[in-house]
Amino acid sequence: MNPRRNLVIKDFKSILLSLVICVVGAIIFGNGLEARAQNDKIFLFLIGIIIFIIGIIRTRVEFGGINIDVENDEISFPGGAVTFNSIGQTLANLNQYFKRYTHKISSIHYITANNKSSVNKDGKITYTYQLTFTSTSGTVTLSFTNSAQRDQVYSIIVNLNDMGIPVQNR
Repeated sequence: MNPRRNLVIKDFKSILLSLVICVVGAIIFGNGLEARAQNDKIFLFLIGIIIFIIGIIRTRVEFGGINIDVENDEISFPGGAVTFNSIGQTLANLNQYFKRYTHKISSIHYITANNKSSVNKDGKITYTYQLTFTSTSGTVTLSFTNSAQRDQVYSIIVNLNDMGIPVQNR
């Protein structure tokens, strides 16, 4: 029996942020129920429901995480990371935050790992670890909250595609 070789990496920070959207929608919905004016009630009620539904859809997309399926040569990930090759593709995919994307690992031609740092007003430095790859269908930049997860995905893609060590120097 040959078990499936899958790797799933979930970013709990992104999942929690999506759940916060649900909570904000619920709070607005609750404020709509308590509003005195009928117009305010309807407005807050509808806005709260819309925000809550958006939060649920995004949470469902984020909960799947980054999934690497070695047997089927696929990597799937939440939308929001794709840069499209044309304006038409970009316009057709304005809803990308609400769906998942799948790319063939063997179609990845270039890959690089970067650290992105930012400093807040208090001087605290925060890091985002990014993995950018280019395939036949576009460029994708995946963000990770720690470098170990990013490096794990990077290593798998490089090894599966036999890219070797000079891949960053291309």
